[in-house]
Amino acid sequence: MDAIADALVYAVAYINCRGDEGDDDLLDDDVGALESIAGYLRNTTPAEQDALAAAAERAVAAERAHSHPREKFVRDYATWMEEMFVDGWVGNRRVPE
Repeated sequence: MDAIADALVYAVAYINCRGDEGDDDLLDDDVGALESIAGYLRNTTPAEQDALAAAAERAVAAERAHSHPREKFVRDYATWMEEMFVDGWVGNRRVPE
């Protein structure tokens, strides 16, 4: 499960962070992809959410460990769960609702 969670966290962050390239079709495709991913993730179990949170924490730690961490990726990884699930998360930490 860790490999799948790592891949998903990276893919979503990559789409979020790759920048405004000015290609409206590309941006529309990105939004569509993110909406689809978010839709599927609404059905995750708490254990799957915990795996995603752990993957996001691994990603932010790995990014910070680079000699030149990309701040946009650091911010995205650090708030991955909160951005994806909103309620019940602060950053990548589960909080009581």
